[in-house]
Amino acid sequence: MTVPFELEDWLTEAGDQVVRKMAAQGEESLSDREKLIYEIWLLDTEVRNGGLSQYFVNFGMRQWQQCASLAMALPSFTGFAKQVTALLSANADPYLAILARESEASEFYYTHQVVIVTELRKIVENQA
Repeated sequence: MTVPFELEDWLTEAGDQVVRKMAAQGEESLSDREKLIYEIWLLDTEVRNGGLSQYFVNFGMRQWQQCASLAMALPSFTGFAKQVTALLSANADPYLAILARESEASEFYYTHQVVIVTELRKIVENQA
């Protein structure tokens, strides 16, 4: 399933705002909502640019754990996280674990992407 351009544009703009704030004021200045936007934006950008393995090679387990922890606010993220966790158990190196099954791993994200981003947008717009 492909993310509609309007939804992709929304995530890109929301992520850009958070990244600019983080660059100007530091990560500690971000609200929980902004941290959630950042984590989903980062994951989405990396997967779309080079697959889920790119996310893990560039950011590693610590970033994934932070993302997964914050993204549990999104019901659709749970199924995706369980699938990724199962893949990660295959190798001590998260990058190699995902790389070994890249096509399947990235497909996990694309299967959940629209719903994850839609849920994120609803949370953000309801708190604005």
